[in-house]
Amino acid sequence: MNTPKKILFLADCLVTQKAGIHFFARQFIERCISQYADNQYFILLPHPYGELKAEEIIVPIRKYIPYHFRLRSFLEIPRAVKKLSPDVVIEMAHFGPFNIPESASRVTVIHDITPILFPEWHDRMSTVMHKILLPNILKKADYIIVNSQKTQADLIEYSEDAKDKITVSYPSIVSQASKGVLYENTILKNEKYLLTVGTIEPRKNYVTLLRAFDKLCTRNNEIKLRIVGYKGWKAEPFFKLLRQSSFQDRIIVEGYTSKERLTSLYHHATAFVFPSLYEGFGLPLLEAMSRNLPIVCSDIPTSREICADAALYFEKTNVDTLITQLVLILENETIFQEKQIEIELRYLAFNQQALNLDHIL
Repeated sequence: MNTPKKILFLADCLVTQKAGIHFFARQFIERCISQYADNQYFILLPHPYGELKAEEIIVPIRKYIPYHFRLRSFLEIPRAVKKLSPDVVIEMAHFGPFNIPESASRVTVIHDITPILFPEWHDRMSTVMHKILLPNILKKADYIIVNSQKTQADLIEYSEDAKDKITVSYPSIVSQASKGVLYENTILKNEKYLLTVGTIEPRKNYVTLLRAFDKLCTRNNEIKLRIVGYKGWKAEPFFKLLRQSSFQDRIIVEGYTSKERLTSLYHHATAFVFPSLYEGFGLPLLEAMSRNLPIVCSDIPTSREICADAALYFEKTNVDTLITQLVLILENETIFQEKQIEIELRYLAFNQQALNLDHIL
């Protein structure tokens, strides 16, 4: 039996983000607390969160100080860590940990390295900071946790220092869609709509989806498209194309929505579409499988890793192959019926996995 440890999560992303990193962090921390219950847990945040069973340590962001959100990672956060004197420090989102005592094990969670691989999808500051800091972060880390085999492969190709430190920890579903209470929604219930979930930014490839949907609408006079996700960076090409669409009255941009609303959206959807160009993991695919939805997704490594034969795939920038797969889903019920068992099996396989972090926690 392992000796109980003092575990500190650096988890700004719980309160500063609303996308996949937030949900990964939440379910990961919940599972650590549940699976390794003998340990003592702390969460360091810029302001209170209050939804997890761990003591919170608040290191506020001083908005009047330029770049203080990042600067505190090198100054105030290390001071708070030293005062607590934890056995393990886990940075939940790439950036750190920095300047912590040698007595603590350093753990970094890497969700993807798109700022390095695809700088055109990110703002310049994010790309520059990753290029400068990530090599040393990986070198100093005792352990690295990633969310998929794809992210593992990318990291190993990028850095020899990462090779023998990586543990793949797939997420389970502790998210808006699974925790929300289902309220019957008459409008959604009576609609036929495609659902997609994710921040509106270039990597999500919504431009290809809009182009395909416009063509789909010429042969289907009732289908709608609902997009859930807040407006992210470099989103103007999407909104420009949306304004130009002849069927924009059938495209509903939901924005960031409540747990209850998201649960209803998944529950009543006709099918789920995931057109992303690249993903570290792709939690919405698990959420869609948890609702037993037909899935059409871009043919990228992480989609194959998650869905295997449980989805229909299209070439990620090919509008015509996307339309073909959407038509199959909408007009051929047997396609979905053939995949129902596979969907259920894939969902259970991911959602019932243990963390396997005995060597860290």
